[in-house]
Amino acid sequence: MSDIITETVPWLRETNPGAATTKAPKTILDKDDFLKLLIAELKYQDPLEPMKDKEFISQMATFSSLEQMKNLNTGFEKLADNINNNLIPAFMFQQSANMVGHEVKYLDPESLEKDNPEVLTGNISSVVFKDGMAYYLINGKQIDPAYIFQVGGLANQGNENMGQLMEKLEELLVLLKPGAGESSD
Repeated sequence: MSDIITETVPWLRETNPGAATTKAPKTILDKDDFLKLLIAELKYQDPLEPMKDKEFISQMATFSSLEQMKNLNTGFEKLADNINNNLIPAFMFQQSANMVGHEVKYLDPESLEKDNPEVLTGNISSVVFKDGMAYYLINGKQIDPAYIFQVGGLANQGNENMGQLMEKLEELLVLLKPGAGESSD
């Protein structure tokens, strides 16, 4: 049962700390490798020309800087992962859920496939998440939010003219249909 929930709601997925993990082959040097190299260098150095303090301090400073950059990179990766897997889906869910009950005007996706765009009106009855995307259930069909251009009688920001444009396109399509406007001479 929980597998169904985590597949449907992506931000509820958690990593299982007890799950077996396969260790990938090592492709980059880490701090342990650096320290091994440094110890080998110190062990096999020429006693007549030992490593100078400045060189040693420089190498240690470089090592410290690289270690801190690696830690920052790991932190940013975790932050990005948290944002992508938790924050963004939660915002999408909240915004989508707020649309339930609103009357909307939208382009019928099926009519677009037939090159005959049709504007429909309906109420959003629920929200469905599929493959990380929100879809609105309107008149029994799952509609991508990209097809919605008017909500609750008020146009979406930036799309106010879209409704007028679609109405004019509908009128134009009626006039351009074969047989429309022909006279019987």
